[in-house]
Amino acid sequence: MFDYIVSVFTDIFQWWMRMHPIFIVFIVGFIVQSTKVVIDFVKYKRLYRWHIFTAWGFPSFHSWIATSVTLIALLEYGFDSTIFAIAFAFSILFAYDAMNLRYEAGQHAHYINDLRVDLQWVLTKKEKWPLKERIWHTREEVAWWILFWLVLTFLLYYYFVVA
Repeated sequence: MFDYIVSVFTDIFQWWMRMHPIFIVFIVGFIVQSTKVVIDFVKYKRLYRWHIFTAWGFPSFHSWIATSVTLIALLEYGFDSTIFAIAFAFSILFAYDAMNLRYEAGQHAHYINDLRVDLQWVLTKKEKWPLKERIWHTREEVAWWILFWLVLTFLLYYYFVVA
């Protein structure tokens, strides 16, 4: 029975290995989400293990996926491919969103929180919780994390695909 279970898991793992790009994206995603838990532990001195399932926070969930997929498209199809061009365009869009669009949403949250202070007597207990004002990433944060995800994806690609 135990041998059968081991062989099933081995077959599943080998199947995942044949699907190299998606496997690498999942590994990078797990590392990103785990990094989020570690950063929160260092920052708040408390273990928020459910943050491994969240799409918000830092490092940016959508930035790592775009970076990883773009690099895999580059390595698999080359610089002059349409697939790489599409992935690169979406990566730029996600980086723009992480820096600029979310900054504006954070500014709106700041103004809404100021209004909530003035309306304390009208709001229910749950409505008094402030909105998150820091939901964007600075250019430096995005640049460093994109570099980190590029290196990580590159190393995993050459470990799993080329080797």
